[in-house]
Amino acid sequence: MILNRGKEIIKRYVDNNELPGAVFAYVERDYVEKDLYGYKSLLPVKEKLNFDTLYDIASLSKVVATSTMVFKLVEEGLISFKTKVRSILPEYPFEDVIVRDLLTHVSGIAGDDKDYKKCKTEEQLWQFIMNLPRIYDKGTKCVYSCFGYIILGKIIEHYKGSLEKYLDETLCEPLGTSNIMYCPQKKGRESDCAATEVTEARGIIKGVVHDGKCNIMNGVAGNAGIFADIDSLTRYVQMILNDGVYNGNTVLKKSTVQLLKKVYTPGLNEMRTIGGWLAGDLNQSDGDYVSEHSLYHTGFTGTSIYIDFDRGCGIILLANAVHPSRVHKMIEIRNLFHNQVLIAADESKI
Repeated sequence: MILNRGKEIIKRYVDNNELPGAVFAYVERDYVEKDLYGYKSLLPVKEKLNFDTLYDIASLSKVVATSTMVFKLVEEGLISFKTKVRSILPEYPFEDVIVRDLLTHVSGIAGDDKDYKKCKTEEQLWQFIMNLPRIYDKGTKCVYSCFGYIILGKIIEHYKGSLEKYLDETLCEPLGTSNIMYCPQKKGRESDCAATEVTEARGIIKGVVHDGKCNIMNGVAGNAGIFADIDSLTRYVQMILNDGVYNGNTVLKKSTVQLLKKVYTPGLNEMRTIGGWLAGDLNQSDGDYVSEHSLYHTGFTGTSIYIDFDRGCGIILLANAVHPSRVHKMIEIRNLFHNQVLIAADESKI
């Protein structure tokens, strides 16, 4: 089993009370191996994990959902990556920013501004974002920005009305899954969810988005909000590895998937491809054996996806590391876990 040594890493941290638990998978174009260890909730009572557990995948929403939907808008001919944001959203303040700038985190917009917490409604948050100043010259560096992806979500809504409906149409239906979703609590799925943080203001967060900005936007936004189980995400990874096709159903065109293999931020502080993915960047937490042609993204809650085009494989790690608090060692865990899985994968081919 390719995952055996990786599981030992997870087991060590769970048994040391440094992680509630995790579900994880090794994926090839026509092969899936998955395993789990630990708990989906520690409070108010311990609940064992199962493969149907829905995780708040946090910023993985950016690449799995939002970027996929933007790619579909491009494939449909509604926009291009060079379309000016202001031509779609007239209230957007910067004339020169194009869709690609938001997708690659080089737009000049702030990475974060905690004053957003003063906003009480979606309308207030949107006005707050529209009033944010530039903090650097466009295209001079990568500054990872949730605000930029909230704007991308609004672009999708401009053309399609509903992120939820368009996500079902473009991703969930061709993947044959109903377990990639926003707002599971509203859908009666709270009991299936891994719990996230326990806070004084919100209590035990479970089945409701953890991210504060997305929570203000009622759980549906371009930066976060997606919940998913391991099987749904293995299908997503297989789709990418198979040039946009899963089980005979086309999610993305082959030519679109090819764009993911190109670095759009050469010479900058981060290597990013279109859609926000990190691209073969050895400064990230995907271990020491990363391939040159690979994609990687993490979620604040403790989730990550690694897709390796050179090896033809993927690694998915779903953990609720912020439960019950934000004290965790996910950077360390991810590096060790990915190393062991990739070593095992390479040895299995000898």
